[in-house]
Amino acid sequence: HYFIQSNLRSMDDEIRKSAGNYPLHDNLKYSYGTAGFRCRADVLEPAAYRMGLLAALRAKTVGSRVGVMVTASHNPTPDNGLKVVEPLGEMLLSEWEEYASLISNTPSNSVLEVLKDLAEKIGTDLHSTEGGVVIGRDTRTSGPAIVAAVTAGAENLKCSVDDVGVCTTPQLHWIVKQGNLSLPHTMADYYDSFSKSFISLYGIPDTVKSIKVDCANGVGACALAALSPLISQYLDIQICNDGSKGELNERCGADYVKLKQCAPHGVSSADREHCYSIDGDADRSLFFYYCDGKFSLLDGDKIACLYAGFINKLLKDAKLDLNIGVVQTAYANGSATSYLSGQGIPTSCVPTGVKHLHKKAEEFDVGVYFEANGHGTVLFSGRAMEAIHKAAETQQDVAARQLYSFTKLINTAVGDAITNILAIETILSLQSMTAESWDAIYRDLPYRQLKVAIKDRNVIETCDAERKVSAPAGLQEQIDALVSTVAGGEGRCFVRPSGTENCVRVHAECATQELADELAAKVAEMVLQFTDSLHSKL
Repeated sequence: HYFIQSNLRSMDDEIRKSAGNYPLHDNLKYSYGTAGFRCRADVLEPAAYRMGLLAALRAKTVGSRVGVMVTASHNPTPDNGLKVVEPLGEMLLSEWEEYASLISNTPSNSVLEVLKDLAEKIGTDLHSTEGGVVIGRDTRTSGPAIVAAVTAGAENLKCSVDDVGVCTTPQLHWIVKQGNLSLPHTMADYYDSFSKSFISLYGIPDTVKSIKVDCANGVGACALAALSPLISQYLDIQICNDGSKGELNERCGADYVKLKQCAPHGVSSADREHCYSIDGDADRSLFFYYCDGKFSLLDGDKIACLYAGFINKLLKDAKLDLNIGVVQTAYANGSATSYLSGQGIPTSCVPTGVKHLHKKAEEFDVGVYFEANGHGTVLFSGRAMEAIHKAAETQQDVAARQLYSFTKLINTAVGDAITNILAIETILSLQSMTAESWDAIYRDLPYRQLKVAIKDRNVIETCDAERKVSAPAGLQEQIDALVSTVAGGEGRCFVRPSGTENCVRVHAECATQELADELAAKVAEMVLQFTDSLHSKL
């Protein structure tokens, strides 16, 4: 009894003391959003310490290991962020997002009380020894200090910490999931598992294909450098923008390529050469190539269609009665949705954010989800895995065996740029498809995306899976009027607050690129004027 009481006092004292080392910044409010916390790295440590406490609380609540990834993905170098990973690799539950925002904005002298109140509310024993926290970070120089703050919080709550060091976001998700399933889960296991799965399905090529990957000067370069030697007899990966010279995400990376619709700086490619661009934490991948000098981008929509078409054919060939569906967001190109409909593959539209896509994809036996920005993966239900595994073992059918091998090539925990590159190259090879033939399955409606910096992104509220503005009043009517005026009604445009930056994103689609550019520019200008006027009245 004396030992327990002494331990309680020790933990309380440590939290009170450490919380005082991480005071909140004046006039700064943290908000846990779609991608966790994102802000300037120099003001993130107070939230990081408190997130260490929250992650430890979550681990004790579920009795399993949870993850904390320190990254700001495609944001500029001065930024950083962090997010909590659930035991099976999912994003943090919505209810716990509220807890994250609550405790991260709690003054140091109240942190212990708020933590105890949360524990009592959810029925968690703060002194449980179950669970643990796994921490990873990208290559930003601000990362170690933020990891130290997270570690301090978790250890103050007497929770074990496993710091895996520099890794991609998908690798951390995979490590957490695999570990909780009592499966091999080290970084070495990651490379071993996916390289062997790739080799098994890809087969021995007549010639070794060479591809180029723009790594955004980020952590993806580290992952590819470790993976490449394991598959070099099958695929030659040339790493571009590896961080040795350029700045993280500066004129490179998937976000830049998607937004600017041009090749990243630092990558020169021959005609029809397969090229990829990934983002700063390697959970997004886009494909691009040149044909007779013309740049062509194949985004998340094209990847989703490639995956869905390949899987759907294998399901039919293997005579497996499993349903397949593709989950999209408002950013999905209208032509992609029409193509899938023509193939008899149902689609669903959900709000932007992996947690929304992932949840919807779980409703299918085989759920393919991709955001247009290149973030996505494939989920296989327990029923689907059982049926596919059984067919692969009992049938002499090639389709069933290929489908089973494909399930092992996909990182089902979360979208993974590295494994998706391997999967794309495998599908193209097995189906004898070129970049041009893949690109030609449908033609994108011309589009333009713009970012509008405003004082407070939260003044914009949306509905209908973010395809319509619900607040402020009158804004959607003005957007509709511009669509009618510029595009004659033959187009669409939506605006939504960014989940990672203090800006509003504008997306316009029209029959021609000129009209899409004009519509996006006019809507962006109108949104800026509308919100400026709104702020002046407040």
